[in-house]
Amino acid sequence: MNRFLKEWSKFGWKKAGLLCLCSGALGIVFYLYLHYSTVGSFPLLLTNYKRYLLAVGSTITLGFMVIFMDSLLNRLVEWRKFFLLRFLIGFVANISVAVLLMFLMGRYVLNANQEELLKLCILYAITVFIYEIFYGWFYSYRYYSVTQVEELRAERHQLELQFESLKSQISPHYLFNCLNTISSLLYKDSRLAEEFIRRMADTFLYVVSNQKQKLVSLSEEVDFVKAYCFLLQVRFEQNLKLEINLPANVMSSKIPPLALQMLVENAIKHNRISKDSTLMIYIAAPDNTHITVTNNKTKPLQSVVSLKVGLTNIKERYKFFTDKELIVQDNEKFSVQLPVLKALNVKINE
Repeated sequence: MNRFLKEWSKFGWKKAGLLCLCSGALGIVFYLYLHYSTVGSFPLLLTNYKRYLLAVGSTITLGFMVIFMDSLLNRLVEWRKFFLLRFLIGFVANISVAVLLMFLMGRYVLNANQEELLKLCILYAITVFIYEIFYGWFYSYRYYSVTQVEELRAERHQLELQFESLKSQISPHYLFNCLNTISSLLYKDSRLAEEFIRRMADTFLYVVSNQKQKLVSLSEEVDFVKAYCFLLQVRFEQNLKLEINLPANVMSSKIPPLALQMLVENAIKHNRISKDSTLMIYIAAPDNTHITVTNNKTKPLQSVVSLKVGLTNIKERYKFFTDKELIVQDNEKFSVQLPVLKALNVKINE
């Protein structure tokens, strides 16, 4: 009873009224046909109003039973995955309900003979068959149209998140710091300045090349992080250390571009780096299922307020590819575990 009321509330009064109108009209048409094919004339309304009401009531009842049956079957068998199977199950189930209902109504209420019962069952079987065809077509069309709209929205949102992460790497402030470092290196160490320029070019090339990519290989991301950290290590010297220990089988997995880099950047942004405060960043995959980025905690920078924007960005982007969540641990050390995206558990293809 509760399930019926729930389905009724979903169905709505307007749809219920339309169903009653269409089903009732169909019942009248069937009754007129059945009477005319047997007697050769149409039944008068005044003398046969009870049979008119029975025909209308039976078809309305059948209509609601078919709608309720389809709503239950939609939960058990999805149209998208098993279209033919869902159509056959719905057809057989609704035909069985229609034939049984019409047989009982015709035999015990209308007192119809065997020929009339056969005609009645055939009429309703054909009607249910036509209904199932249109229902399957409409349901599939509505499902695919809604799915496409949702996918487009999700892709747009994913690109917006990715744009925010990429934008931070080509900001004027980042470029100014790089150019300022190059300027100071040109007179101190020209060879190091050349290496710095080459690594900076690699980072910008990576950003530009992957601005529209949903996923990149972990090996590409690691190379980018190494180049990015090299630029920072020139600035912080031995006070910033990066250690990467990733097995070969994980390096072929996928990762959203700049996901690792954003975690490294957050570690640098929220910790003081000096001779007395060395920042250690360690990237590993101890169980081959998660990529762990861990850093020790130094004195926090007073001017920096943590808004968790970077972590939120990464979490939202990972939702497009896996149901596994990021694991954040903020204890003596700060660590973030990113799920390894293998080909089998990636939900959205590139």
